[in-house]
Amino acid sequence: MAERRKILVTSALPYANGPIHFGHIVGGYLPADIFVRFHRLKGSDVVYICGTDEHGVAITIAARKAGVLPQVLVDKYHRIIKDTFDRMQIRFDNFSRTSRPLNHELSQQFFLNLLEAGHISLKTERQLYDPVERMFLADRYVLGTCPRCGHEEARGDECPKCGAWLDALELVHPRSAVSGAAPEVRESRNWYLKLQDFQPRLEAWIRGKTGWKDNVLRFVEAMFQTGLRERCITRDLDWGVKVPLPDAAGKVLYVWFDAPIGYISSTIEWARARGQPDAWQDYWLNPDCRLVHFLGKDNIPFHCVVFPAMLLGQPEPYILPDNVPANEFYNLQ
Repeated sequence: MAERRKILVTSALPYANGPIHFGHIVGGYLPADIFVRFHRLKGSDVVYICGTDEHGVAITIAARKAGVLPQVLVDKYHRIIKDTFDRMQIRFDNFSRTSRPLNHELSQQFFLNLLEAGHISLKTERQLYDPVERMFLADRYVLGTCPRCGHEEARGDECPKCGAWLDALELVHPRSAVSGAAPEVRESRNWYLKLQDFQPRLEAWIRGKTGWKDNVLRFVEAMFQTGLRERCITRDLDWGVKVPLPDAAGKVLYVWFDAPIGYISSTIEWARARGQPDAWQDYWLNPDCRLVHFLGKDNIPFHCVVFPAMLLGQPEPYILPDNVPANEFYNLQ
């Protein structure tokens, strides 16, 4: 009898900065749950992985507004989010947290492997700085007008309306999300992932895919036509995964670096809980395993370009996604 087909399914890790809502459920979780149940009925070997995303500027902003430490905030919303999934009867094989030590260790190892392979560079570049709060403004600490679609509440890393992947310096009329002040441009030293190193392999991989949603393929193809370039993967923050280098005090890894690694660390947790600590390799390092990411359209560049590049840059033969069904937003009003 042939071995059952292995399928590894993930849903985008919800930010632990607030409760999830109807749009979240219909976008990345209910479709995945249906997919998982369907393939289990067919007899496939399916593992469904998720967890809360607990780092990044969105967390620190929410904690600051609530007057609590980030750890207190993520503890609260991890429980609320998991309870919502339980009440919706969406069942994960493992629901983890990116703030757990295992994910910190794995993220740091990913960073060091990419650095050793020459895919990370150290650069001093211009960044926005809040003169009132006396702090550098990483991605979501900056709000402004999207230079692509004109949306006035775009963030320093992406536009929630058109999905454009942005740099904070591109925003028109930028303002600090902390103080509301107009930011200054100052220099800061950070580490950058050289995405251009991976463009030929990523293009060959994507263009060999069939059955992908048009919105996903069009979005990624537009990125390829523009040309991939270095992307900053560290931030001037005190909450997150510490950059594992002696000269990196006050620096943490960008949330979109450590968050998708949370899929892997969550799968490792699942394997350890089963008493089979190496079983995760039968999925992530198995070329016959099918990896499927369910998410919203704003996650497309990270799951179709950044995370695959990070996987390609590792010494282990990690699999790349077989499909990335990204849904458009379900807008009310």
